Amino acid sequence: MLSVLQPLFENAEIAFRFLALNSVYSALLALIVLVSKSIFPRMPRAIEYGLWCLVLIRLVLPTDFSISYSLGYLSHDWLKIELPTVISGTNWLNQFANQQIFADSSSSLTWLKLLMLIWLAVSIVVASKFVALKIKLARLLAVAHPVEDYWIVKAINQWRREFNIHRQIIVIGSSDFLSPFTFAVLSPVVFIPQQLLEKKNEKIIGPIIAHELAHIKRLDALWLVFQNLIQVIFCLNPVVWLAVRRLNSLREEMCDQKVLDTNNIANEEYGKSLLHVLRLNTFGCNIGQRSPELFATFFLSHKNVFKKRIAAIGSNQALKPKIVFQYAAVSMFAWFFLPLSWQQTIPHERAKQLHPTWEEINSPFPDEIRKTYQPTVLPNPNKKNARYLDWQ
Repeated sequence: MLSVLQPLFENAEIAFRFLALNSVYSALLALIVLVSKSIFPRMPRAIEYGLWCLVLIRLVLPTDFSISYSLGYLSHDWLKIELPTVISGTNWLNQFANQQIFADSSSSLTWLKLLMLIWLAVSIVVASKFVALKIKLARLLAVAHPVEDYWIVKAINQWRREFNIHRQIIVIGSSDFLSPFTFAVLSPVVFIPQQLLEKKNEKIIGPIIAHELAHIKRLDALWLVFQNLIQVIFCLNPVVWLAVRRLNSLREEMCDQKVLDTNNIANEEYGKSLLHVLRLNTFGCNIGQRSPELFATFFLSHKNVFKKRIAAIGSNQALKPKIVFQYAAVSMFAWFFLPLSWQQTIPHERAKQLHPTWEEINSPFPDEIRKTYQPTVLPNPNKKNARYLDWQ
């Protein structure tokens, strides 16, 4: 057992530095997002969603990632501090890494090794839950039946044209789960509970199909793969769970808004469909019937999220800036706040000394000869009566 964990122990300090430093970076970004939201309470959902995505992306970037005129660059030039040095605290980290838990000199277990063992154990538990949910989803695919009713296919094709989706979409139904959801990217699958299909109510199922196809259009299933991976790696970071919860809420609200913006469904009709699915989950849920909320994209989520969705559908007063402005705002935030490190610019002459050219590296002559050597200039062989060496 110890031999299996030996590579982890050997690289424990490197892994801890990466996890700890990026966790602090993400916490700093999350604080900036929360402050920005408090200053601009009507911040567009798309911009807030992009900012929370950057909080998770920051966790996998190199700790020394730097760009000119970013927060890390300006903090060094103006405040004369280096954020990585201030945050990591080399002295206390080395003390923490080398301090033994037990006074017995024969024991080699340090606090850093213990922390990495705890992190590994929790990561395995979280990963096992995702794997179990994926297995559950695979079993659902095996027992679910394809839905080929004319009115369902008609609704799917209508919203495919509306959202300009060219991928083939499969609709399946089963009584195992009570919440509609969508999964897969290349060949998306929309799951609709059998209890809803039996009623054949187009006013209820129509908005459900529209919402799920909005998820497909946005490629939410692809982002969820990255999001779940971050949850496994940074399972002990509370900022990750905060960001994931907010992202899940915003994702549902943005899909609601995307459907309502088409003006093909009235707000009242859409809200009634949402309430019907909530009623089905509240009063029709049996033991063991539970949607795989950590794996798939859902029509429903937490109760508080649901209340916010209903309120947003009723008011429909969210700001809707142009998409160019949305991308510009998120890109500027990423440029300034993601690179929190700073790297000194090496002068050109010094850079040449540190990084010699290929010819200099492979030259067989000493430096003093190579630098002062002047090659012999041969006469032009095309000139009349010119003499030159015959290399043949």
